[in-house]
Amino acid sequence: MRKTLFSLFTLSALALAPMASMAADMPPPDHAPMQRPMHGGPRAEWMKNAPVPMLMPIVWRHAIELKLTPQQESQLETWRKDQKAQWETKRQTMESHNHALQTALLRGETGSALKPLEDAVLADHQAMLQRGIAQVDFVHKLLNAEQWQKVTAIYAKMEKGPKWGGWHKP
Repeated sequence: MRKTLFSLFTLSALALAPMASMAADMPPPDHAPMQRPMHGGPRAEWMKNAPVPMLMPIVWRHAIELKLTPQQESQLETWRKDQKAQWETKRQTMESHNHALQTALLRGETGSALKPLEDAVLADHQAMLQRGIAQVDFVHKLLNAEQWQKVTAIYAKMEKGPKWGGWHKP
């Protein structure tokens, strides 16, 4: 019985080995835009030129290295929950405004018909900019001087890297 199980296991492993090596050579699957990893690709390149530095993911990923206090961790968690709740409503509004503008453009509308739709999309972008600035301000106030210096140094290193490198730890 043991010989049979061992033989079956060995044959299975040998049969699957070529598949594993083929999979290792294959490129990673293309992700949907919201599922794209933040460690490369078009989104990472765009983030290099973003108007507001994304510091919150750095703080989360480097919490141990930054030696966050329990109070800081609690404030971060509260901030995250508040932002998540607000974001869902804002995201739905933005999608609605974007869709309305897209639809109007595809119908061939111009001029005064587009103006309120453009204004709504621009207001959404302004709100996103203010959200980003508020996030950086929150992080700056939350961290002590040494922690802030570490976070900005990590960000600078990521930004200057040849392929930005994303949010993972080096």
